[in-house]
Amino acid sequence: MLKELTVKECDVLLNIFSPFLLGVFQRLEKLKVTDCASLEEVFQLQVQGLDIEETYEVHSQLREVNLVRLPKLKHVWTKHRKGNISFENLQDVFILECGSLKTLFPFSIAKALHQLERLRINRCGLEQIVSKSVEDSDEREICFAFNQLSFLRLWYLPNLTCLYPGMHRTTWPALKQLKISGCGRIKIFGHEESEIPHPLFVIEKV
Repeated sequence: MLKELTVKECDVLLNIFSPFLLGVFQRLEKLKVTDCASLEEVFQLQVQGLDIEETYEVHSQLREVNLVRLPKLKHVWTKHRKGNISFENLQDVFILECGSLKTLFPFSIAKALHQLERLRINRCGLEQIVSKSVEDSDEREICFAFNQLSFLRLWYLPNLTCLYPGMHRTTWPALKQLKISGCGRIKIFGHEESEIPHPLFVIEKV
C-alpha cells in the first residue's frame, strides 16, 4: 500500500527497483531520489540480458518522479519492448543534475505518456529525450501524443539534439508554458518542408 518513497544519500545503491520488486510497489504514486552517488538505474527491467516482461505484468500508479543530483545515473528505465510494463499514469517528471543520463524515456514508455502534465529537465547530459526503438524503421512514422502536457522546461542541456532520433510527429494541444535555455544543439521550430532534422515543434502544428 506504500504510496510515497524518498531515497536520499544512499551512496552504495546501484538501482532502486529490481525487476522482482516492481510488482510489490505497484501502488506507489510519488518517488523522490536525491544525492545517491553510485546510482545507475532507477527501474531495472533487465537482468543479465533477460527481459522480465515475458513473465511480469506491471501497471504502475506512479504519478510523480523527482531525480536530483545523481551523477552516475545512466537509465531511469532500462529499455524494453513489450507492453507488459506501463507507467501511463505519470503526471510530473523532474530531473536535475544527472550528468551521465543520455536519454530519459524508452520508446515503449514515451508512447503512452498521455497523462503527463509537467516535464522539467535541468542541467543533465541528455542527448535525446526518448531513445530509439529497436522496432522503429525510417519508413514508419511514429506519433508521440502529449495530450495533457501544459508545462515543458528544458534548462541547460548542452548535448540535447532532439526529442526522438527517428521519424516522428508530436502533438502538444495543452501546452501553455515552454521554457528552453542553454540547449544550443536542439532545433526548436521547423516546418514540414524544411531540411532541419527532428525539430521539437513543427510550426504548422503549433
